[in-house]
Amino acid sequence: MLATKTVLTIEAAKAIAGACEAEAKAKGLRVVIAIVDDGGHLMLLHRDDGSQVGSVEIATLKARTAVLFRRNTKTFQDVVEGEGRYALLCIPNGIPLDGGVLLKHGEEIIGAIGVSGASDEDDGDIGRIGASLLTSAG
Repeated sequence: MLATKTVLTIEAAKAIAGACEAEAKAKGLRVVIAIVDDGGHLMLLHRDDGSQVGSVEIATLKARTAVLFRRNTKTFQDVVEGEGRYALLCIPNGIPLDGGVLLKHGEEIIGAIGVSGASDEDDGDIGRIGASLLTSAG
């Protein structure tokens, strides 16, 4: 009747954000990194000095969109751009831009990263670097 689930710890969130921060810095980018748990609740927010303030909300929305719809936000962006399904632009409190990346333990979704402040492609690449820590950890 009851299930056991893996939860994202603050230590893991800090390590993931650190990997994202290092990647952004290596590319000379100033970004905002938001990490949410599996319910879409903010666990950690990192804002680089000099990053645009508007990216705080966008990064958080990207992370929430990914976890609440159980897919990376690039999927939504690809459908809008490739198939012209503009109705996806109306997702309540969602954002169909690359940069929202699921955090998984095996197949279990335990949270998501949202990155904003660079191009959509760079945001997504930075988020995927952070998510890869969980893949390489086991």
